[in-house]
Formats: sequence, structure tokens, C-alpha cells
Amino acid sequence: MHPIIPSVSYHNNNPSSTTTTTTTSSSKRIRGQDNVESFLSDLAELDSLSGTASILTKSHSKSDSSYTKFWTVDDWKLHQLKSLRRYAKHLRSWWKSPTFISVLPTVAMSFLWTSICIFAVRCELVKEYVQQAPFSQSISSFTSPISILLALKINRSLNRLFEARTAWGKMIRVATSLAGMAVHYIVPVDPEKGLLIGRYLAAFGWCMKGKLRGGEDDSIVLRTLLPFDEAAWMESCKNGPDYTSGSPSAIIFRLRSIIASMTNESYEGRFMSVVASQVMEERLGELEQTVETCKKIVASPIPPTFTRMTSRVLCLFLFFLPLALVSSGMQSPIAILVIVTFLSYIFVGIDEISVEVEHPFPLLPMFALATNLKNGVANQYKMMKELTMGM
Repeated sequence: MHPIIPSVSYHNNNPSSTTTTTTTSSSKRIRGQDNVESFLSDLAELDSLSGTASILTKSHSKSDSSYTKFWTVDDWKLHQLKSLRRYAKHLRSWWKSPTFISVLPTVAMSFLWTSICIFAVRCELVKEYVQQAPFSQSISSFTSPISILLALKINRSLNRLFEARTAWGKMIRVATSLAGMAVHYIVPVDPEKGLLIGRYLAAFGWCMKGKLRGGEDDSIVLRTLLPFDEAAWMESCKNGPDYTSGSPSAIIFRLRSIIASMTNESYEGRFMSVVASQVMEERLGELEQTVETCKKIVASPIPPTFTRMTSRVLCLFLFFLPLALVSSGMQSPIAILVIVTFLSYIFVGIDEISVEVEHPFPLLPMFALATNLKNGVANQYKMMKELTMGM
């Protein structure tokens, strides 16, 4: 049974817990002492913890260009080298390619099967049968369905990748907008609740990253940014059995409860605007939509029947390809081996890429995306601080 939703209080009822949560500052624990400086200090502390946990570790570690990081102008210059330099660069890094490493066992099996076929046709009976069978004419009928299947699959996989990236872009925009509205409409009425909204929004991207990547515990983020009672409540909510529950859904629920309370409570006789509350509720709905989009992508793959059919057609193609080359009258064993090896690398490699891209979240630069979301929220509170100091 989950504990009751905590009130906006920063009193710590369990002093011993400070020994187990050393990554949090004490200023935000005491009611009435949470302020922008404390919030920004906790965000800086979270930045200093980069690399200490899987959720705070960059996934990009390759020397070559990668989709798993944010690109800079220098990355684009390197990516758009003139053709000769670009081809030379990609050929030099060929042996380190993850796709090459993934398809190498299949290519090796294709090479072995081709070698067996070449030696088998030395037997007159087998040679006569292979030469009489219409393998060379039949193999051409495989190329069209294989090309169509691979094209459809890679296009659908790329659509899923772009949909996931679009959802994260919208998530950053909505979270930043909510933070800005909290700064202007809630902080003047109740500073503690306004800052609490900012803390939850700053943690939201990291919680989404941990939920979608799987195996990345967001506890260190929650303990660093939230008060003890809020962090304890989040800990009780985040361990759902599937992608329909967890920290992101709990954060949206908590934000909605804070915003709803602002229309019924006053701070020194002031209430938050009902119109502002309605607009913030609309933003929360948009944030929920991005969460549901990500859940849908995780829960609904391209129909596995499509993947199985592609694999079976490819296996048939690679099985008959060396026989077709032998029956066509090609005499050079080396030429047959080279042709089969490269064709198997091309077709299997495209299929491997489509399967990899189909699950987009390991490929997205989620560390950078979560950092951008956090920074967008932080900038709203920084500008509020600077504006207040300048007046």
C-alpha cells in the first residue's frame, strides 16, 4: 500500500536517513528555507554526480559519429566530408562497426555453406544436377520480395525512431513551458510549491530515461532533487511491474495534485489564477501524451511476423545463391565466395539495422535529452532570480 501523498513540507522526521542520502543538501529539507539558490545548487550537485550511476552515464563511447549523442557543427563537418575522404574514413572504421560485428557470424555461415557447395560440385552427380536445375533463373525471383521487405521494414523502423525523438523534443518544450508558468504563477503565490514543481520537472527526463532504458535506477536523481518525504513517496510508486507505471506517471500525478491545490489554497491571501491553472493542466496533458507515445513504442513493435518472414526469405536466398552462381557457369571459386560474402553482408546488414532501429530508445541521446530538459527548467528559475535581483 502506497503512503499518503506528502504535503509540501521540508521537515525531516527521520534524522538517521541523512547518513544514507549524502548526495542531498539539507537546505531544502526545512520548511520555509527552500529557495532558488538551493534548487540550483542541487542541480549542480546532480551534474557533479555524472558517471557515478548508469542513469547519469553517457551511453556514447564510440570514436565514430553516432546518433546516441547530440551533434555539433564539428560533428556535421566530419560527417559531410568529401566523398573520397568520407569513404576512406568509413572503410578504416569498418572492422569496428557494430553492424559488421553483429552480422559477422551470419556472413561466416554463408561463406562456409558456399565453400561446401563449391567442393560438392566436384562430384559429377552433384555437378550435373546443379547445372540442370534452374537455380540461376529462380534466384532472380528472390531479389524483388527481399528488396520490398527490407525497404518496408527499414522505413517503418526509422519512423519509430523519428517518432520517439519527436516525443522527447515535445517533452522538453512542455517541461520548460510548465517551469516558466510555475515561476510566474505559482512562485509568487506559494514559493515552496513553485520550487517543488521545478524539482519534479528537473527529475522528469532522468526518470523517463531510466524507465525506457530499463535497468537504470533513478533513485539517486530523486534523492538529490526532492525532499525526503517526496522522495520516499516516489520510491514507493516507481517500482511498477511494467511500463504503465513508475516514476514519470507518479511525477505527473504529483504535479497535477500541486497545481489543483493552488486553486483552493491561498498564500497571504493570494490565489493562483484559474486560467493559469487550466493552461498548466493542458500542458500536463501534453506531457502525458509524450509519455504514452514512448510507452506505445516500447509496447508495440513492428509485427514479429514481418521480421520472421524477412529472416526466412533471406535464409532461402543465401541458401540458393551459391548454387545459382555455380549453375550459371561461373568457374572461379574465389569469385563465387566473394560475391556471396558481400551480398550476404549487404542484405543481412540492412536487416540487422532495421531490427536495431526498431527499438529506438537505446539509440537516442537520452543523457543529453534529459540534461537539456533539466537545463531548460533550471534556466526558467535562473531568469527569475536574475530578474528579481535586477529590480
